[in-house]
Amino acid sequence: MTRLVLPLVLLLPFLSTGQSTMIMWGYGPFGTPGDAAYVVEDNRIYQACGAYGSRGPCLYVIEEDRVYHAADAFGRKGVCAFTFEGNKLNRAQSTSCTRGSCALILENEKVFRGDGAFCTKQEGAFYIEQGGAAVPTIVYLAEGPFAAKSDALLEVKGPLEPIALLAILAGY
Repeated sequence: MTRLVLPLVLLLPFLSTGQSTMIMWGYGPFGTPGDAAYVVEDNRIYQACGAYGSRGPCLYVIEEDRVYHAADAFGRKGVCAFTFEGNKLNRAQSTSCTRGSCALILENEKVFRGDGAFCTKQEGAFYIEQGGAAVPTIVYLAEGPFAAKSDALLEVKGPLEPIALLAILAGY
């Protein structure tokens, strides 16, 4: 009986975790992968530690269409940071998520900066090149009013909700 219990106890932490997504730095026009930047797991965005991306302190907690700052490194919900409405990420404040000014607007593969309470579209900020099952998604910096693709910023390995990606990109 003891022989069976010990392996189960050792494997239990790996069985209980949800699927994680690794976000790495991307470099150059082709998105050459670099060190790990973020780990997204169980509706939490963590800072990645080390080149291989071990999970560091929690930065954001996602609940439905709201993103909260983490109150501590373990991922307790703190003050509201963003709300996600349709394809728009708005800044928010307080624990009740009072809507503030627009941060980003997602239009297909292009992300534009937003301005004001009515989300007036500004210049292009990012260009998202969706990958397939074996090919990662690459996020490029974008330039100008038409969001022309520039150098790579991030490489996303795994599934990722738009709200999580936009919350990360809002910091750039």
